[in-house]
Amino acid sequence: MKNPLLILIVLILVAVVMYPFGNAMGVHIPTQSPEEIAALPIGSTVLNGTTVVNDNNLHKVPILYHPEYLVQNALEQNYVGLFTSLVTGAVPTPVKAVVNSDISDSGAAEGFTGPGTLTVQGNKLTVNPPNQFIYGYVTPYTIAVKTNGSVELIQNNKTIKTVSTQDFSNDTIPNQYIDLSDFETWYNNSNIGDNITLDYGLSNFSDGRNMVPPDEIKTYFGDDVLNYITSREPTNESILVYNDTNNEVVVGSDQTIMNFYGDMDNNARVENAQAFIQAWNNTIIPPQTTGYGTENVSYVSVYDPDPTQGTGWADHGTCPPGRAIRDASLAAGFPLPTGMTMDYENVISDTASLTDGITVYNTLNYPVKITIWMNGTGEDAPIYCQITELLP
Repeated sequence: MKNPLLILIVLILVAVVMYPFGNAMGVHIPTQSPEEIAALPIGSTVLNGTTVVNDNNLHKVPILYHPEYLVQNALEQNYVGLFTSLVTGAVPTPVKAVVNSDISDSGAAEGFTGPGTLTVQGNKLTVNPPNQFIYGYVTPYTIAVKTNGSVELIQNNKTIKTVSTQDFSNDTIPNQYIDLSDFETWYNNSNIGDNITLDYGLSNFSDGRNMVPPDEIKTYFGDDVLNYITSREPTNESILVYNDTNNEVVVGSDQTIMNFYGDMDNNARVENAQAFIQAWNNTIIPPQTTGYGTENVSYVSVYDPDPTQGTGWADHGTCPPGRAIRDASLAAGFPLPTGMTMDYENVISDTASLTDGITVYNTLNYPVKITIWMNGTGEDAPIYCQITELLP
């Protein structure tokens, strides 16, 4: 131990002498599967430095079969393992013998930035660096089902716990997406067997990685993605969760004005316009995918003296920003957004829901971002919309 170089030289000579026999006998040892040595399930999201190899599961083989493993331990300065192997006659398989790229000698992910994926290539464990763009679907993760005097919290079709009505609190009911008071209102007005989504994970990723549960979204994809989900609640919508580019090109734009009407409550119209803008601003739509505005906004009814409106009330004020999105979408080469018309004033279809009935379809090969804003609140307040394509 006092002369590592001498030890290494001796081991190399021993390995050279023993290698022909060991090579012949070693073929009888079954190959160890990557799944067996993985510290995490295959398909897991990993970051640089994440331990991905379980050392305890590495096979130990007779030194006679693999004398070169002694040399590998010596090169890695694993002198304790080296001594143990010489005493016991069995040497653990070196990490490098069972892994591919982006995994260190100690079994940790390395050599990349962003959220990688633990995979198998060539029957060896490996870590794939992230693609330039990664998409995932926002998926219900924890569901509350009303029972008699309680709720069952269900994940992956399994009940994880039952919470009685007297125990409802912020500690027992996930509240990132719904206030406790709103949850209790739902409970009091629902029927036994009804359910409500309490939190969301990410699944069906574009690169095939495993589902990421709610408490890991921030760790792997950052605050922006988590805030995007919590502010929008885009259930079953594909969203961009990783973007490694600063190359952006405007592919469609439009400018319009608010327009005021003397026989309506224009303050309420502005309120609706601002809500519609909030719902759509910074919406990112993956390629060949339909995008929605957030449902997490509210609109007010504005009295309309026009008898053709039927009830006399409507969500007036949403048409000007809707017109900007429509015309910017058409300029980008997209089809007419669903729920919209080609009319100047009545842009939103009478039968379209403002929360889930207005959609934009991205026909391009890369994701796009919708940016929309209004300058001021007056009669001639301009409204701008830009559709930007995110390019490699």
